[in-house]
Amino acid sequence: VTSNLTVADAIESVEEAFAALADGKVDVPMPMHIGIEASAVAGPGDCHIKGGYISATPTFTVKLACVSFYKNIDIGLPPGSGIFIVVNAVTGAPLAVFQENRFMTDLRTGAAGAVALKHCTTPNQDVIGFIGCGAIARNMARAAAAVRPFTGWAFATDRDSAEQFAQDMQQELDMTFSVADSAEALCAESDVIFTQTPGAST
Repeated sequence: VTSNLTVADAIESVEEAFAALADGKVDVPMPMHIGIEASAVAGPGDCHIKGGYISATPTFTVKLACVSFYKNIDIGLPPGSGIFIVVNAVTGAPLAVFQENRFMTDLRTGAAGAVALKHCTTPNQDVIGFIGCGAIARNMARAAAAVRPFTGWAFATDRDSAEQFAQDMQQELDMTFSVADSAEALCAESDVIFTQTPGAST
């Protein structure tokens, strides 16, 4: 999966899916949520099950995503994982199972931001702020760079995280990134703002 799927692929797919959704051609049920409370034998964590079908296409997909299993960090495992199941829309038989462990999820989220940037902003709005500087922010930055060059601002409650993000993205994308002292300062500098954080306050 990781060697064959690119940011450009994700942007094109998400753009087409949004267009189909706007045309009323997508069946997307509400997500199912399973809460795993902390106990001696489990959790804490959350499981989300999502899926959708675009009319007159040969497949549909269901995703199971496990998130916020933060105890995993203590044993060297990521706090989240994910599986996509692609199903034959003619026979109902599974065609493929992708244990992508958030790679496709994060790529898709970044692509959605890029589609919004492409269609809801003007080319001269080229200063982008990122509130929250984790894995999704990196995909947001990569996807935004596929739309247009920009100057980036970063803010996270963990300043070290913001500084690492700014350093890494500046090097990878060859664009200027700076770290803001506050979310308010970032907003004052930015034409476009992406927020990707579970934090309740900034």
